[in-house]
Amino acid sequence: MNDVKESSENSVYFETVDVDKKYPGVHAVNKISLKVRMNEILGIAGENGAGKSTLLKLISGVESPDSGEMFLRGQKYNPPNFREANIFGVSMVFQEQNLIPNLYVYENIFLSHEEQFKRFGFLNRSRMIAEASKYLKSFDIDVDPAKSMSMYSFQERQMLEITRAFVIADMYGIETPLILLDEPTAGLPDEERDILLKKIRSFSAHGVLIFVSHRLSELMNFCDRIAILKDGQLVGELTPETSTERDIHSLMVGRELSADLYRVKEQKEDIDQEDVVMKVEGLTTKGEYESISFELRKGEILGIGGILGSGKKELGELLFGIGKPDEGKITILGNTVCNATINKMAKLGIGYVPADRKLYGIINVLSVAWNLSLPSLKTLRYGILGILNSRKENELIETAMSTFRVKASKRDICYSLSGGNQQKVVIAKWMIKNLSILILDNPTRGIDVGAKEEIYSFIRQMSKNGLSIILISDDLLELIGLSSRMIIMKDGKISKIVSANPDSKPTEEELVREMV
Repeated sequence: MNDVKESSENSVYFETVDVDKKYPGVHAVNKISLKVRMNEILGIAGENGAGKSTLLKLISGVESPDSGEMFLRGQKYNPPNFREANIFGVSMVFQEQNLIPNLYVYENIFLSHEEQFKRFGFLNRSRMIAEASKYLKSFDIDVDPAKSMSMYSFQERQMLEITRAFVIADMYGIETPLILLDEPTAGLPDEERDILLKKIRSFSAHGVLIFVSHRLSELMNFCDRIAILKDGQLVGELTPETSTERDIHSLMVGRELSADLYRVKEQKEDIDQEDVVMKVEGLTTKGEYESISFELRKGEILGIGGILGSGKKELGELLFGIGKPDEGKITILGNTVCNATINKMAKLGIGYVPADRKLYGIINVLSVAWNLSLPSLKTLRYGILGILNSRKENELIETAMSTFRVKASKRDICYSLSGGNQQKVVIAKWMIKNLSILILDNPTRGIDVGAKEEIYSFIRQMSKNGLSIILISDDLLELIGLSSRMIIMKDGKISKIVSANPDSKPTEEELVREMV
């Protein structure tokens, strides 16, 4: 296949014909037929569970289709595994980075293709470093190939993953590779996301890209064409020039975008200013934040915003007992907390939903039931022997899954769930407990608009029921829409506390002025 002549500018470079994939109880990819042209960036949109990631896995050789055909550069393409797909010039940049931090950069670039550098059974590492350096310079990436991958930022590692795809293709004589990008900007702040997108755009001159993203604005601004998946099926194809985000959303979820995504009309206004559930005074940790003071009231949604490095993430962690301040005091429901720990804060009725749900929010290899009951095991046990009250546990699990509309069985392993359902599990596990305060760090990151609407509804209902919520978010519209007040942080300090009444919400521009 490597000697096949490259296609002309407007010809079909890659094609799927009725590609189909089923798992037990799920038709993940349902007879999808797609075409991608030379030097095109094809965007793929769809809710969690729509089949986006599964389709990319089939194309990249990670999994095989049950039926249907694929064609690459005009010839049948059916890779038996990921490595063979690489040799054909097809590579995938996974949502969860596929690099090994404790290996050197050059080792990661040529991983599983080291035989190209062997002579008489010995690996020529000097040549590997030289070749890696040549490729990095050609893509204008300022990275030392002889340094550990762990030394580089998330954004730099993403660029290295994409570069690796072009390098492997070139090694096997493929001039124009097919690069699959699964949420490459997820988890990046705006400024780093823009840098990465510009770099990816420059890469597109050398290859064909399939780009999956939950950010509809990203797809509209970045892609030449957008394919929309729903329930494993291709339901439409649009071009940014003749379409709007509303058009994409309508195809994705089969309904019009809510007139009030953030449910501002449901915002709790009768907040008792004297009913303080948390008081923070003079919190200071060198290099992270300084003299942080504020009050959180019962039923309030208090937003915290700021750019990367503002200290908002670290503040959220500290309020849940992760780390200790150098100075300052935290009072919860009238109790001053000394030497706070996660266990101590949880006992005081505080829950925490971290930004990285897969790493810190759930135990991926355990069932939904296990994850839901884990924070409440002590209260679910009885007697001297600490026997688990299975009846009570099942009641709590069923109630949580029903309340938060988790679309799964309680026996399902969490890694099999869509991102939106995983996030519902992370939030629901805390609501089984009798919480006073819930800290949410980017609660809708990496999930589709349909799941976002549900989570926004849950947040409003929890606030209405008297739960106090601290909302940390990089999404300014989310912050503005949900919060009744916002703390804006800059360089580790509170820049301003902004009111966000339902009838007088601040603008994004007003917040940004306080952040930068």
